[in-house]
Amino acid sequence: MKLTLRDAILCLNGSVYSGPEADRMINAVRTDSRAVATGDLFFCLKGERFDAHDFAADVARAGAIAIVANRELPGIACPVILVEDTEKALGWLARDWRDRFAKNGGTVVAVTGTAGKTTVKELLAQTLASVFPVAKNHKNFNNQVGLPLSILAATGEERAWVMEAGISKPHDMAELGEIIAPDLALVLNIGPAHLEGLGDISGVARAKASLLKHLKHGGMGLCSMDYPELWAEARAILPGVHGFSARDSFAKFYARFEEALPGGRGLFEIIVDGQAFWAELPACGAHFAENAAAVAGACHLLGLTTEQMTAGLSAAALPDQRFCCVEAGGWRVLDDTYNANPLSMRRSIEAARLMAGEGALVLVLGDMKELGAGAALAHRELGAVIADAKPEAVFFQGEFAAEVAAGSGLAVTAVTGPDQVLEALRGLSGGVALVKGSRSCRMEVYAKALNEELSKTGGGCA
Repeated sequence: MKLTLRDAILCLNGSVYSGPEADRMINAVRTDSRAVATGDLFFCLKGERFDAHDFAADVARAGAIAIVANRELPGIACPVILVEDTEKALGWLARDWRDRFAKNGGTVVAVTGTAGKTTVKELLAQTLASVFPVAKNHKNFNNQVGLPLSILAATGEERAWVMEAGISKPHDMAELGEIIAPDLALVLNIGPAHLEGLGDISGVARAKASLLKHLKHGGMGLCSMDYPELWAEARAILPGVHGFSARDSFAKFYARFEEALPGGRGLFEIIVDGQAFWAELPACGAHFAENAAAVAGACHLLGLTTEQMTAGLSAAALPDQRFCCVEAGGWRVLDDTYNANPLSMRRSIEAARLMAGEGALVLVLGDMKELGAGAALAHRELGAVIADAKPEAVFFQGEFAAEVAAGSGLAVTAVTGPDQVLEALRGLSGGVALVKGSRSCRMEVYAKALNEELSKTGGGCA
């Protein structure tokens, strides 16, 4: 970000500022008082359990260039920019920086979807970055605070920004779309997630597709054709939206999984506007073809050649806790612990079964959260998915273990810690272990314990 204090004050409350530091460049934008350094602009956000206004004096002493607040802060030794809503003000400043980026010829890509949006954001950003400078969200900073912070962290010297937008309530996309105003909007998929806020699958489709309403003038839309409700919503909003598919080989952008490769990688055939090529990606399984088609379609619309796509995709790596593969001896641990919903859970289990082949598959799973009144049914349906995978053993942490067992008809071991899993695995010589659950389940503790045990014993649980 390259904004002066004067720029920020003019953007946020319309006042013209000509104080002694008016032309001083803002070093960074912060919302965590502990991270503030000299020259930072600090936003006093408020939550259910905190009010950052209480730390304004500490922020000023740390050298903040100014503080954005929604009330007077007497005695603060730096400029205070008064606004009505500090969170919305953070979004306004990000939009201002986004518009300045556009005037310099920059392109903004927004990615949304129920499952895999962080993975697609990472693959797309890494592939584009093999050709020109790119900025992206840090990890999955994709809400009304994380997205603006990610935008404001970009230098503006990039050619493209790739930003994901995560929503859980109907109004979220309107707020995020206003901030990001993409030149290319990519809508990956829909599934039964965040139903407490979005209602049902039709509500999810409307909410995700509504990103297309926020395209900059002349912007392009790219959407999966494989979800009828989503495709219908997208075409109603933007009749000229481009489609990609992992099912319809006649789609403009298409991909299919060909074969599993060593190290958990996969070979995919990709067709872009009638031109076919092969690419090696850092994951395998039919579900990952959707990601490949989406990334290839976006790259094509942004001007990359198939040769550039092949090289960029082959060099890309998955983000942490998203189907990351660790191998030791005869075991392969799949750490997919960042989050879970019915769509992503089914896909991960199917991919794990594929990777296991005829060998043993062990599932270490946790609850899927934010499913509202349909949570119990969703976990019984998860049980049916598990049964189809024919696992050697199933371990489950959370309140819905009984529902999973009922749906699967299998013996499901309810666990509260990794020691129970390690003890049970001592009778197995190897296989594939998938670890996955919603974020609040902290299933990464299980993945870490498994990996540490395997690294100590060389592949078997001692």
